Formats: sequence, structure tokens, C-alpha cells
Amino acid sequence: MEPSPFHLRLIDDARPVLDRYGLLLAGGYALRAHGCVDRPVDDLTFVTEDETPLPEVAAAVAGAYEGRGLTAEVCETAPRAARVVVTDEISGQAGEVTLLREPLRDRPADLGPCRVAGLDDAVGLKVRALHNRGLPRDFADVASVAGLYPFRLLEQLGAAHEDDWSAEDLVQRLETVDLLADEAFAAYGLDEERIAAVRRFAYAWVEDIKLRRVEDGDAEFDLDVPEID
Repeated sequence: MEPSPFHLRLIDDARPVLDRYGLLLAGGYALRAHGCVDRPVDDLTFVTEDETPLPEVAAAVAGAYEGRGLTAEVCETAPRAARVVVTDEISGQAGEVTLLREPLRDRPADLGPCRVAGLDDAVGLKVRALHNRGLPRDFADVASVAGLYPFRLLEQLGAAHEDDWSAEDLVQRLETVDLLADEAFAAYGLDEERIAAVRRFAYAWVEDIKLRRVEDGDAEFDLDVPEID
């Protein structure tokens, strides 16, 4: 499934800048390109390990869009993340472009309209998103690779992108899966069976972490987890 027409335009309009700074497609579209998910994607995410300060990269991306007749505003900048909001004033379409600077371990892939982050990197960034924010799409995306990566490796991939990685925080985040309504998952195209599978995945991961902690001698780590159907 290709990006939406507007997102394809945003990729094409920024292509010279993408190539200049080695920006690779990440986020939901990267997982779609690797064949892991088929859900709709709201915004574009790119990642690079180029050492150019990210505010400079964001300004170049915004300039590329403005040069093609779009309105672009750099809304957030930080050493490792930036966000550009792009609007087509004629059609009224708008979208966000998130830029990340991260160490990458996998080779980029040529799988779509532009180069895509390697699967290990795409998954690691998604695991970090699950650890830090836990949106329904984060749960669904990480669960989609359950058959490819054991829990320990998922944690290693996520920790590579998060300085404050914590197994305890991950457990707490995974346990919030029951606070998310089925409708929130359904908005991304998941049916009842797939929603249940995502929840089982989260329960199983919690149990795996807690069992490992007990085996490592952490007797205070709570083993109370939901029963897995």
C-alpha cells in the first residue's frame, strides 16, 4: 500500500533534501513498506544519522516545501527530533513531517517512493514510541512483528533509541493496553480478532519481563498479570 497522494507529494517535493541529509522513511510507512502492517498512516516520519544539527535539517525541509508552493512551519526542534507542519493552501490539505536523528544499525531498504529505514531500526523506533507514549498504533505496530522478534530483542532495539529506557516503565506502559478502547484500534483498521491479538501480545510481554526479573532475583517485582486467553 503506497502513501496517500498528499504524502507522496510531500516525499517528492522534499526528495533533494532527503537525499542530501540521508533521511529515511520511518514510522508507520516504514513498517508498511516492510510488509508488517497495512494500517492507515496519519503523518510522515523520517530518520537520519547525519550529524547536521536537526534545526538546520528542518529548515531545509521547510524550505523545500515552500519552494514548491506549500506553506511550511517548523514547529518544534530539539537535538534529536523536529516537526514541520506543511499545508497546501489551495486544497486545504495539511500534514506533519517528523524528523529524527538516531544511530542506525540496519541497512536502508529501497522499498517504496524513497529509501526506507531498515527493519531493525524501524522496529526499534516503534518500540521506543510504545515505551514513551503507548498510543494504539504503537501497540498494533509492535505487535505486528511479534513473530519476527523475541521480547528481549525488541527491548534491545527500543533501548538503543532511548537514553531513559526502563523495563519497569515498559511494563507499566504495556499494562495500559486495557485502558485503550477497541474503537481506538479499529480506527487503524484492526478487527476484533487482531485487537485481541494485540492485547494478548502485551500481556505476554508483561509476563515475560516479570518472570525474567524474578529469575534475576528481583523478588519485589509484581507477578500479577492478566490471564492470557
